[in-house]
Amino acid sequence: MISLFVNNSPSQNKIINDLGSQVTVNLNPSLLLDEKKNYHLRLLQANIVYSQPNIISGKNNQLTYKYTSSKITPQAEKTIVFETGLYTVDDINTKISLFMLAEEGTDNSDLITFYPDPSTSKIYAMYGDANVTIYCDGIHSILPLLGFPATDGAIGGYTTASYDISNNQANLNTIQNYNIKCDITTGTYENSQLSNIIASVIPDTQPYSTIIYKPFYPIRCPINVKRIESITITLTSQTGEMVDMGTDGGLNEPEAFSVLLTIESDELRLTSHNQS
Repeated sequence: MISLFVNNSPSQNKIINDLGSQVTVNLNPSLLLDEKKNYHLRLLQANIVYSQPNIISGKNNQLTYKYTSSKITPQAEKTIVFETGLYTVDDINTKISLFMLAEEGTDNSDLITFYPDPSTSKIYAMYGDANVTIYCDGIHSILPLLGFPATDGAIGGYTTASYDISNNQANLNTIQNYNIKCDITTGTYENSQLSNIIASVIPDTQPYSTIIYKPFYPIRCPINVKRIESITITLTSQTGEMVDMGTDGGLNEPEAFSVLLTIESDELRLTSHNQS
């Protein structure tokens, strides 16, 4: 059995893409497999820092509202702008509350609050007073992230403090699953097409913490070469796009990503060969 440890920490024998999600390790010496044997690769463990943003500046980072009360002069629409990041519902509420404290006063810090319904995964938009309206432009609003329609329109505007319920389930996880791919394997499928996926990992942890994936039954993926001069590991989303590991397109150091692999033959036991 050959053991391989691959991560996205820079070293001389690696090529890492700007996103930090594709790593090519050059093996020296190369691994020569017996031409008469069949070999499989298995992933024993993957560590992935869950940090991919669900709110992105210039894309879906605005909450526009209007509040008209007899206690204040009728006002124009105001927009809360969110920085790029991975937000929970609590994080969104904190940002809104701080904005309200500054713009509407201490009595109205809870003017707009979102509450998740665990039983349905839908979101309640709660209004702390009458005449609160939230607008969606269908382009830049955070409302679709919370399950509200992604079209031009508005919610709220009631004559008393009230609430709305999202039409759809909230989708705060822009990464439904991470697909880990290896260039020397074949035999798996992605969207009905032959692929080289060696594992599919569903995020099961809090934002900015590390997903530790240890499959009970690792997939045995056939290896399609007999001479291995390099090995490339790629981390993609469910759409097939490479994941940005917090580099902002190569401007920052990537969040950690690593895999522990084995190459095995039923008939041959090879010396451990580690790459780190």
